[in-house]
Amino acid sequence: MFKQIQQMLGIYIRRQPVLIPAAVVLVIFMLVLLQQLLQRGYERALKEQLITNTALIYAIEDSVTRSIQAVNGSLTSLATQIPELSEESRQSVEQQMLRSLPQLRSIDVIPLAKATLCQPLVTSLKRSETRMLAPQNGRQWGVSPNLKGLQYWPVCSPFYVDDQLKGFIVGSINPHYYSNLISATEYGGREIEIFHSSGENMLGGASSMPLWIQMALQDKAWGKIRVQDDSSSGYLENFRATSLIPLVVTLRSYDRIDLSSWFSDVLILKWSFGLLVLAVLLVSTTFMILKNRQEYERGSNLLLSEAMRNTANAIFITDSKGKIHWINQAFTYLTGYSLKEVRGKTPNILNSGYQDKRYFNALWRTVKSGQSWRGELINRDKHGRLISVNQIITPIKSAAGEIEHFIAVHEDISARKEAEEKASFLAKHDGLTGLANRHHFEEHLGELFHSCVQGNIGLIFIDLDRFKEINDTLGHEAGDVLLKRTANKLKQVLPDETILARLGGDEFALLVYPLVDVSDMSQLAKNIVATLATPFDYCGSKFAVTCSVGVAVSDIGKTDASTLLRQADMAMYRAKQEGRNTYQLFDQSMAEVMKHRVYLQQELDASMCTGEGFSLHFQPQVDAQTYEVVGAEVLFRWQRKSGENISPGELIPILEESGQIVALGKWIIEASCKQLCEWRELGLDLGKVAINISPVQLSSSNVADDLLAVMNKYNIPSSAMSVEFTETALLVSSPILTYNLTRFGEEGITIAIDDFGTGYCSLAYLKRLDAHYLKIDQSFIAGIGHNEADESIVLATIAMAKGLKMYVIAEGVETQTQINFLIKHQCDILQGYFFGKPMPAPDYQSYLNLAKESYQAVSVEL
Repeated sequence: MFKQIQQMLGIYIRRQPVLIPAAVVLVIFMLVLLQQLLQRGYERALKEQLITNTALIYAIEDSVTRSIQAVNGSLTSLATQIPELSEESRQSVEQQMLRSLPQLRSIDVIPLAKATLCQPLVTSLKRSETRMLAPQNGRQWGVSPNLKGLQYWPVCSPFYVDDQLKGFIVGSINPHYYSNLISATEYGGREIEIFHSSGENMLGGASSMPLWIQMALQDKAWGKIRVQDDSSSGYLENFRATSLIPLVVTLRSYDRIDLSSWFSDVLILKWSFGLLVLAVLLVSTTFMILKNRQEYERGSNLLLSEAMRNTANAIFITDSKGKIHWINQAFTYLTGYSLKEVRGKTPNILNSGYQDKRYFNALWRTVKSGQSWRGELINRDKHGRLISVNQIITPIKSAAGEIEHFIAVHEDISARKEAEEKASFLAKHDGLTGLANRHHFEEHLGELFHSCVQGNIGLIFIDLDRFKEINDTLGHEAGDVLLKRTANKLKQVLPDETILARLGGDEFALLVYPLVDVSDMSQLAKNIVATLATPFDYCGSKFAVTCSVGVAVSDIGKTDASTLLRQADMAMYRAKQEGRNTYQLFDQSMAEVMKHRVYLQQELDASMCTGEGFSLHFQPQVDAQTYEVVGAEVLFRWQRKSGENISPGELIPILEESGQIVALGKWIIEASCKQLCEWRELGLDLGKVAINISPVQLSSSNVADDLLAVMNKYNIPSSAMSVEFTETALLVSSPILTYNLTRFGEEGITIAIDDFGTGYCSLAYLKRLDAHYLKIDQSFIAGIGHNEADESIVLATIAMAKGLKMYVIAEGVETQTQINFLIKHQCDILQGYFFGKPMPAPDYQSYLNLAKESYQAVSVEL
């Protein structure tokens, strides 16, 4: 019914375009008229409020003034009679005055010495002048002021004997006498306050006189202010003061009370206006409905036909036997069939074969019973393409109740079904590699353990080495390329029964079940390590990327999913500790190692906050020809609370994996420079002090700026500082790494390449780097005298360094044979236990003092 009325109104309005503008103009005119009436009424109500309040406050002020003046007059009269009246006569006069003046509580004659309250008035009062003071606590003069809730208004009148001031007559006025006078109920909800001219409240609920009144009293004795807001709590406040007594009367009347009659009139007027507009609309609407009913009925069939023809959903209509006799344009667009091609045929031409005969039999039973059918179908269009549709079939009955037609509406849900399938896939798979995700992998693993199957099961964890460095330095795009490359390479070497997943980040996992031969897992792990060890080619540059693999194998009936996952994870971490680019099979000793590692991490976290257990050791570096100390390498040491010293080989991987290496590096820089400053102040000749910089520091932090800032803090010259880092730190190029190396060079800080020969540093890059020292790794030095291959590597390294105009440092020197070999082949600097182990600062200081004599003695022996 409502839709029919809406359609009729729409048709009439389109045919009478002037109707809406005319109606709008009429409504605007009536609104303006209403607004004018309301505004004038409002202004009139405010004016009446002001007149009433002005008259009322005048009357109240006059009444209070007269009452207090009566007290003043009586007290003044009594004061003039004091010298002539006896005590009995005076008391009689006082009693008579109290009876005639009910506003007085008491009258007291106070000698001048005791009239402390009135004494400030002595210099300002005239002989016959009476003065009213600020309200005082207590019932009356001379009564304890501790009585809660009681006050009185003291009025002081001086009395004289032989023209000398002898005291005061004090009248204690009862404030409650005026309570009825200012009661809000007596004045229609108006609030009346009485203040002393000093600002103190004398009667009423306010604590003190409003500031605006105090300011206004400086210019005039009466005034008003109107406060209005949007919450209908506006008010008008008047004040009036008198010069005769120090009183100010205020009156506040609220609009919601004073203007209540006007608000009622406004409500009635608005309702009347609304009813008038509604009546006009009803009459107009009724007229339009009656006028357009016939036209609407005549055009409704055409409108319905056009709507069905142009709707987005495909529609076809059949007769009672299911033969198609009408389709809309959307049907042709969806299926490719025209009306000519389907007229007289059944919807069976769309059958794809995905639903069986029983499905369609149930459909026809429903619609032939007179009920609508709703469901999903997979149809096939004219070109053989499958279409998923949500279909509604509704029977159309005649007046006699017989089914004459069926109307079917098809909504194409192919895109939605595809999106649902994609969402379902992504819920279980990694969006980057297409592999199973952690949730799906662990869910499948859990199902295996709960399905009562038997046999061995194998689990492999794979973690890419140095992935974070590539991701941080080359960007996430390079990291994504590496992850997809890894996934593709793993697929090539895995057997068919393997489930491969990406657990997140650079971690992968694979599950083998059933596992026929346990030894197959070792071979599979070897293949994975070898496959992923091939260089990673990105943007024309190759980078060595390896992996660490952990393997866990168990009888599926003797363990559980979480235990197997934990074992594979432990084995993977053992592979990392063993130098990476390898695999490890789980054994029970790994559990103890992992437990130990967790304890180490917890203690290290605490030490990072306090520095407890941290120390620096110094190992001397000597000139190969003179044996004189030319420098020292700073080595970090950490001692646990138990007294156990943790080796760098065990500590550094923990620091790098936890991300604490950067923070610790800053601590080492600070402590080294501070110690170096102390030694320099003692006049010790230290040579160059070498600080180790980790690859993480070099490629992910402004370590050069950090070092230079601390050197400046302790006045350490660049000539006294050297930095060492391994050649593996140079394998990945990044803006931060380039910046740090440039800053070192600009500031004249010596650069040394540590552990040379163990990495894959490009010689061309080494030349561009302009490093000053090459340090031959101690593993090659150890082979001197009994391993020709190591000796060849040492000789080649020295020759290459000399060709690049670099100095050579040999570390790990322990025997005289090694020293003779290195000196013979022009090695520049020697470092090792032969000359001194790493020593704490006090021991190294003593070592420096004795070094010259010690090395001279060694030289003589040689």
